[in-house]
Amino acid sequence: MKTMLAILALSLTSAISYAAPVNTTCPVAGKPAKDSVTTKHEGKDVAFCCNGCKGKFEADPAKYADKVKKD
Repeated sequence: MKTMLAILALSLTSAISYAAPVNTTCPVAGKPAKDSVTTKHEGKDVAFCCNGCKGKFEADPAKYADKVKKD
């Protein structure tokens, strides 16, 4: 029973903490972004079209940050 309550509490916590990404277009490639490929930038979730673009953004966020804000 304690295990079931713990699982329920964890699932509710993760559902409540989900925030939609601030963008719908990948700031690196300009393609539609996927909610499943994200990273945190300045406290907000930023979405990308693929993990390759996510890696490029994480390596040099200043290069792409303006494109996130314009979306």
